[in-house]
Amino acid sequence: MVQDLSTLTAFIDGEPLRFESGDTLLTFIDRHRGRGFVPTLCDAPQLEPYGACRVCSVEVALQPDGPRRVVASCHTPLAAGMHVFTESPKVRRLRKNIVELVLTDHPLDCLTCEVSGNCELQTVAAKVGIRGVRYPAGANHLDRAKDHSHAYMTSELAKCINCSRCVRACDEIQGQHVLSMHGRGFNAKIIKGLDQSFADSECVSCGACAQACPTSAISDVFFSKSIEATKKTRTICTYCGVGCNLNVATKGDQVLSIQAPADAEVNHAHTCLKGRFAFKFYNHRDRLRKPLIKQADGQFKEATWDEAYDHIVANLTRIRDDHGGNAVAGISSARCTNEENYLMQKFIRHVMGTNNIDCCARVCHSP
Repeated sequence: MVQDLSTLTAFIDGEPLRFESGDTLLTFIDRHRGRGFVPTLCDAPQLEPYGACRVCSVEVALQPDGPRRVVASCHTPLAAGMHVFTESPKVRRLRKNIVELVLTDHPLDCLTCEVSGNCELQTVAAKVGIRGVRYPAGANHLDRAKDHSHAYMTSELAKCINCSRCVRACDEIQGQHVLSMHGRGFNAKIIKGLDQSFADSECVSCGACAQACPTSAISDVFFSKSIEATKKTRTICTYCGVGCNLNVATKGDQVLSIQAPADAEVNHAHTCLKGRFAFKFYNHRDRLRKPLIKQADGQFKEATWDEAYDHIVANLTRIRDDHGGNAVAGISSARCTNEENYLMQKFIRHVMGTNNIDCCARVCHSP
């Protein structure tokens, strides 16, 4: 049976367009106009719709000239034949006023802020046409102290806009429930644990909150949201067998930071502590760069790869011949490809003659 296409058609500023079952107004607009066409502060692709900021407000009507209603596009379901008006004078005034109110309680130190050039609040303010703040100075939260107590996570809640993206990331993505909103109205604020520091909370250092934050209210010690990097490389984490996708930010030959792409099927903007932050080993002074062979006096001596392979073959053969294959065991690495791990188990089973082969992928501690 052919489905009536009119049941899957809605209108953006008068243009008829197809939509998909389950679309919200915002996902519909994003698909046809691009992400950011309708500005938003509380919505993120890795999070469920929330409707806190109302910056994404649009007008909707059932007829092109019918009565209109202002709704938050991020969580409003789309219906067939609905007319969506994204840039009406009423909507533009509303968005501008909302952002203007946010800026009355936000530091204006953009030039020295770590996310300058990549700040969603900065981008949205420019998009809605903010050129000044009309409201007089009043009570604010600019005196909130910075929290640099944690090994990886930082917070500067004077820059918080109470969008709750960090709270939702900790809940929906990591399931840790460390962050929450405390207080009501003007006194509402983000807290860690029982209003503790990052270091004293139950934070597991996954970094999901920092990546979700639209400002630098929550960030990390590697300034992963800054635009200092000159190149970003899409790659796959080598720590375990899950295969999380990563975006590695580099400048010259230096790795600056790592984030998880939102469009990754495997990890969808999320990764663990190791994948996001444990990368400094790549140029550590203690990193082994050549094979070492232990000498009779207990000291290790640098060797070529040919010397190392000859040493391995000679001693594994000797142990197998003298004591049998079960005297040998192998452990393979999650850092290797599937093909390399396959060859490793084949080698242990068929060459060494034992089933003493294991791997580390299930516990995420690769050799």
